[in-house]
Amino acid sequence: MQKKLIALAVAGVLAAPLAAQAGVEVYGQARMSLDFSNNDDTAAGFEDKAISITSNKSRLGFKGDEDLGNGLKAMWQFEQEVAFDTSTWGSKKRDSFIGLGGGFGTVLAGRINTPYKNTTQPMDVFASTRGDYNGIMGVVNSNSATFNNRFDNSIQYRSPDISGFKGAIAYSTNYSSDDLPMTTTASDQDAYSLSGSYTQGPLYLTAAYESLNAFTTVPGGTDDATAWKIGGAFTLGGATTIGAIWESADKGGTNNDRDAWYLNVAHKMDAITLKAALAVADKTGGVADTGATQFALGASYALSKTTEAYALYTMVSNDSAAKYTVEGVGGVTGKDVSSFSVGVNHTFSSK
Repeated sequence: MQKKLIALAVAGVLAAPLAAQAGVEVYGQARMSLDFSNNDDTAAGFEDKAISITSNKSRLGFKGDEDLGNGLKAMWQFEQEVAFDTSTWGSKKRDSFIGLGGGFGTVLAGRINTPYKNTTQPMDVFASTRGDYNGIMGVVNSNSATFNNRFDNSIQYRSPDISGFKGAIAYSTNYSSDDLPMTTTASDQDAYSLSGSYTQGPLYLTAAYESLNAFTTVPGGTDDATAWKIGGAFTLGGATTIGAIWESADKGGTNNDRDAWYLNVAHKMDAITLKAALAVADKTGGVADTGATQFALGASYALSKTTEAYALYTMVSNDSAAKYTVEGVGGVTGKDVSSFSVGVNHTFSSK
């Protein structure tokens, strides 16, 4: 096995010049942190505290494009999550597609971030850290996100910028599997997502909607999961950005709907950026004690254009029947979850 890995590494080095000649870009992010986490787990045989080295959605990708003439361009991308803490390749699938672009916009096919996810992701000031807003946003009282995901087996259209307006729509033939053999229930699991946004100077406004068909099993059949959200951000004096998002999500079935909102602020002072965020989930389906609140405070320091160091603290405070959690930490119903992190993020590219 070791000999095979060495051979693959040598082949990669030898292939690098060829990839550069072919216009292939190798890119990615290394995002490592030291985390001190607590989930207040009181179950026998389980720890409630941990110190961990975390690879926060670190990634490696390959992409390229070709000019087809007449304003038309072909493009492709293959990207995987890589775990630098365990040296694991392909720990999670990321955006991978082939597409065509031109004056009409862009059409992509593959596994792709949904418009619902893309439209507010840039507003998450703690993205891909323990303070990520996905602790609450896109989640309905659980340890995993229902929305803010990617669609497998999807085709997506993104419009060009028209006086600050942009739109996107995506359709998945099946967010589970679209291959035969297929059960009758699975055949209904298609999905669609759409978004619109407007950018004008320091102002950004957006709205999005998503439906995952036949998502939840209910007596006599299935029910869809749906969500919609609106958001906006404004930059003051080129240094301070404030943002807000309102989201209404429903996993389908009984008592599986909730509203949530998210507020943040980021203030840049030369190489230092100070950040704060607050997310609140209302009770689920009107059931008492199923809400939660998350806050995050942190600062980053730009060591260069491609490398930053940071420190942050985040906590999710659950009501007695709620089970929200901090990104990357398993939560316990009714218990608070917190994490203090110090880390370094480095972005790299062959171009």
